[in-house]
Amino acid sequence: MSYLTQQEKLSSIDPEFELVEDIYIPVRDGHSIDGRVWRPPQTTGQQPLVVWYHGGGFCMGDISMNEPLCRRVCSDLKCVVVSVAYRLAPEHVFPTGINDAWDAFNWIATNAASLGANLATGFIVGGSSAGANISIVLSHLARDSKIIPALTGVYLGIPLVVHHDAVPPQYLTHYKSFAQNKDAPILNEESIRFLAGQLQPVPSDPLYSPLLWPTGHKDLPPTYFQVCGLDPVRDDGLIYEDLLGRECGVETKIDVYPGVPHGFNSAFPSLKSSRKFENDGMEGIKWLLERQYP
Repeated sequence: MSYLTQQEKLSSIDPEFELVEDIYIPVRDGHSIDGRVWRPPQTTGQQPLVVWYHGGGFCMGDISMNEPLCRRVCSDLKCVVVSVAYRLAPEHVFPTGINDAWDAFNWIATNAASLGANLATGFIVGGSSAGANISIVLSHLARDSKIIPALTGVYLGIPLVVHHDAVPPQYLTHYKSFAQNKDAPILNEESIRFLAGQLQPVPSDPLYSPLLWPTGHKDLPPTYFQVCGLDPVRDDGLIYEDLLGRECGVETKIDVYPGVPHGFNSAFPSLKSSRKFENDGMEGIKWLLERQYP
């Protein structure tokens, strides 16, 4: 079964479980970005909120990219889910995309009630790949800005946490996957360098390399990780999970998938390991919803 066929199949799950609305979210320069809202059909206004950012190396993707997951979260976990776009490179270089993401996050938090959600029952930010990087940044910005109600969870699928040229010396002995998996399928060193060249981030800027966040990583919400073994950014996730859990006292949960590359579940959705990845992700979000934080 082709990827497109599988996606279409997953996107045509029982139409009774959701209400879907496309919205337009204003950002700081007068532009507006796309958002898509999924609501359970019996919305009471008390549902948790999950804000989702797609992957694509900051150069590709849109609000429909992770639609099957968003719909499952809405249907199975009874959440309001908002998938958020952001402007992409090369037309829009760093930091336009992360500024869009932060502006949209604030707008969604402010307008949660009109979207049918109650942040007091759960407030999660998450994403895959580039979207996971964005989610890490937003979790720090939200903490430092003292957003109320506070975030209650962060989902990080195959996250990029630091630019490969800005890894702090204390982590270099553990940062091996960029070299070990430089020729990996799907995402490799060449493609990472190409995508970064399109985005043009400042390597040491914490808005791209949140591992370098100047106010540290304590008092962040519970965080769930999915990490692939044959991924150049494998050690980004492993290093950051260890930092949060062991050094900063943040509650974490991690699932690791040995021998598979970055984004394998999207490239090869019919694999048993891909189905496990998707099911684990749902369980990870459920775990976040069950945490008592703050």
